[in-house]
Amino acid sequence: MTGWLTAELEYEGFPLMLRRPSSVDRKRLQALCTELLTVTHGFTHRKPNGLPQPNYNENLIAFDLTIQRAFNNSIDGAIVLVETFGGERNYYFYIAKSVPVTDRLNLVRQQYPAEILESDVRNDSGWSFIDSYARNYF
Repeated sequence: MTGWLTAELEYEGFPLMLRRPSSVDRKRLQALCTELLTVTHGFTHRKPNGLPQPNYNENLIAFDLTIQRAFNNSIDGAIVLVETFGGERNYYFYIAKSVPVTDRLNLVRQQYPAEILESDVRNDSGWSFIDSYARNYF
């Protein structure tokens, strides 16, 4: 990954923080990575506006990287967006159908048992989710 593009917006009166990779090899990955994986991390320490408390957020750097590494690689997945809003951080990946999502998430949960994680996988072979998101926010 070459870096991140970021945006700070307001949505429904609350801060919406976005970051996405500055480049994704979509041409190569889209045929293989047809599933949209959303990993939702519920903050255990947040401010009234939904953003994580500063000290807690600083401690999430290694956690953030661990989630990314679990699904972002050149073989079977690519991170396309990280969204922080309303007391949660959502990580969006396009992954291959063969990715063992539960196994990889369980490894993250073992390393960070105090953190709350949920996931959802759905087919999005046309990558329409990220295209729509990009039109609206980037």
